[in-house]
Amino acid sequence: DYDHSTYARRCASFGSYSNTFLLKHQDEAFIERMVEEQVELLRGNKELYNMIDNNMMNGDLDPFFIREHCAIYSWRETFFCKHFPNDSWFTVDFLNDTFPFDPENGFYRFITIPYQITRYFDRVMALASAKVNTDFNWLKSQIYFESDEKFSYE
Repeated sequence: DYDHSTYARRCASFGSYSNTFLLKHQDEAFIERMVEEQVELLRGNKELYNMIDNNMMNGDLDPFFIREHCAIYSWRETFFCKHFPNDSWFTVDFLNDTFPFDPENGFYRFITIPYQITRYFDRVMALASAKVNTDFNWLKSQIYFESDEKFSYE
């Protein structure tokens, strides 16, 4: 099945299992409030929000709504940094398996955060909302986020 032979793959596997557990404990009301905050940035226009959210997930940008795209992107970036400070998440570099993730490394942040807040923001909100028993709180400081160098440069 999954190749656990490298350090990066073992870390990604651990992160995926942990995220799956946390996602089972997401707080729907919290997620709804975060979506509403974004909709309010667009003067309450839910249809416009849905269009921009879909564009972000698909890697599209509507030039007629660039200001609105930027507002949502900025809000999401702030949300990510607030809910996932540097020491609470990791990504892996499958090409450079010998080096562990350094959350202070600007390159790793660059290839991870834009990818997550555009393509997978629903999951980012769900992970931020997870409410678990105190015995499992440590998992919230070990969130795995996939990165994509190619996408982040686009």
